[in-house]
This record gives sequence, structure tokens and C-alpha cells, in this order.
Amino acid sequence: MSVNIDLAFTVTRVADEPQAWAIVRALQELMYEEDIANQVTIGVAVDEAGAHFVSGDSDFPLGISRFYLWQPHFEGVFAATVAAVAAGAEPEIRWGYPDEEY
Repeated sequence: MSVNIDLAFTVTRVADEPQAWAIVRALQELMYEEDIANQVTIGVAVDEAGAHFVSGDSDFPLGISRFYLWQPHFEGVFAATVAAVAAGAEPEIRWGYPDEEY
């Protein structure tokens, strides 16, 4: 059985803009490997303190089969992907459950 899931994430404590774009490229590759690249938008922004960060979210709810298994897998590879590019960065994933919200 599949469920509809909203995916949103941020990566903070990024050193600078080049590192932010390196994180974006690595996360784009991860999204491709997870077969959701065409459904997730990722970009770089600057907060009010002038620090760069990476953020992204699903363009619409993702239909995920066996989400209870996929979620911990995805969270682990997401954190490892960020750590491989920027060891000091802090990734955060937020899940939404749109079927429960309507």
C-alpha cells in the first residue's frame, strides 16, 4: 500500500555558496537514485544573517509504497549525502501527510 507524502528539507550551517551548490548537486543525484528527481525542487538561499542554506520540497505529494521502510532508509542516505559534501552542515527533513490534513 502506498501513501501520499510531502517532503521538505533544509540544510543549514553551510560554509559558503560554493559548498551550498555542491550540496544541491549531491542531493539532486540522490533524488535521481531514489527516482523522485522530477518531483523535488532544490535550491540555495541566504537567510537574514547572510548565511547560505539549501532547501527543497516536493512539488506535489509523493506516492510512496512501504513508506515505513523507505523513510528511515531515505533519512539515512540523505544525512550521509550531506555529510559527504559538508561535514559541518545540518540536514533536517520534514514529512507531511496531506491525506490526513484534508
